[in-house]
Amino acid sequence: MKKPLYKKMSSLALAIVFGGAIGLTAGCSAPANQAAPTPTVAAQPTAAPPTPAPVAEPSAGNGSINWESAIQQIAQTDTEATQKADAAEVLAKSYTPSAVELKDFESQIVEEYTAGNYLAHSEDAGYMLTNLFKATVVERNHPDGEAMKKFAFDFYQNTKYVFRGSEAVDSEAVQSNEAQMDKALSELTTK
Repeated sequence: MKKPLYKKMSSLALAIVFGGAIGLTAGCSAPANQAAPTPTVAAQPTAAPPTPAPVAEPSAGNGSINWESAIQQIAQTDTEATQKADAAEVLAKSYTPSAVELKDFESQIVEEYTAGNYLAHSEDAGYMLTNLFKATVVERNHPDGEAMKKFAFDFYQNTKYVFRGSEAVDSEAVQSNEAQMDKALSELTTK
């Protein structure tokens, strides 16, 4: 069975955007106008070479994506917050969590919200992008109408717009979304 053209194109677009984000990260590691130092004498090792740390396996269905390192790479780029948020969102949309990881993401975003932390660190790109990633993954993995999907969507919106600077933490839009989040949480606790 052939895939519809729009699915092929959206997959290609996601791959291009994600590849571009990684390319930006790799391209921003050293200034272009800085020459690499050349040693005048051959370097002599002063200690035993470090042993590589074991690589942790990703805990989700996508074995090829280590989302935490990808988020940190995105956070460290010299791009605008909007572009960083978009790249994190693309990553989240292509990510398939395990059932355990999905439950962890759910409890973590609820905990961040109820503790009042989720918008308190809006200048910390790694923190905000991690929350954005988790909320997007949770929202995409729940059917329409479910309280957790509603909560995750409003959490995502507030996180995204505050991080991008489009909304202030105390704006009317943020407060409205938080009222909806409180309603969704009450639905979750009555089940």
